[in-house]
Amino acid sequence: MSPMSSPIVALFLTFFLLLSAADAFNITKILGSFSDYSTFNDLLTQTGVASEINDKKSVTVLVVSNSQISGLSSQPKDTIKKMLSIHVVLDYYDKAKVDKVPSKPLTLTTLYQQSGKAQNQQGFLTMTRVGKQVSFGSAAPGSSHDSIFVKQVTTQPYDISVLEISNVINVAITSSPSYAPNASPPRKALAPGPNKSPLASPPKTTRSDIPAADAPSTTTDSDAPDNTSAASIASASAILFIFASACFMLTMI
Repeated sequence: MSPMSSPIVALFLTFFLLLSAADAFNITKILGSFSDYSTFNDLLTQTGVASEINDKKSVTVLVVSNSQISGLSSQPKDTIKKMLSIHVVLDYYDKAKVDKVPSKPLTLTTLYQQSGKAQNQQGFLTMTRVGKQVSFGSAAPGSSHDSIFVKQVTTQPYDISVLEISNVINVAITSSPSYAPNASPPRKALAPGPNKSPLASPPKTTRSDIPAADAPSTTTDSDAPDNTSAASIASASAILFIFASACFMLTMI
């Protein structure tokens, strides 16, 4: 490399760094100028969502004031990160664009959609005009749409826009495996059979129900002695004995 090329390279690198610095933004520093969003800003840093926002080229952050985000602060860290990611729209919307939103809902892609964990449209928002107000809500079925656009906080056209909304955007929890990975399906109760009560005594076992191998050995009628025939023979013998004795006595007279 010739000696004269070094200043040229240094100048080029300086220009490149200045250009990059001009285009970059830092959401933590931006929100640091607004004390009303200090809780939101702290949660962005704690969950790592702030660094993800700073890596984007064009983004809109929907912030909530300290008084409206206290309930989210008590949730598990994973839940907080998910909810904050839903408040980051991967497109640029300032007040001028919001004022032009039609009554037909617009679908917005959020940072949570890029995580690969979103299901049932949880990674998308809808923005809709209702009268003079513009509302934001989750595109997931069953979600409420009661987060109202309040004001534009600050912008760096067309890189980042910070808009305040009235409250945290709620996402309906649907019945999917992602929410209950270890849950087992409920078992159906077995209904008692016909003419049987759950508390009824078990049916008595008859001799015919016992298997031949387990049933006790019994004597059939053909094998048992005929007691009736034996009694008849004894009675006849007694009668013949009496008759013979009487005849003998008559011959002696």
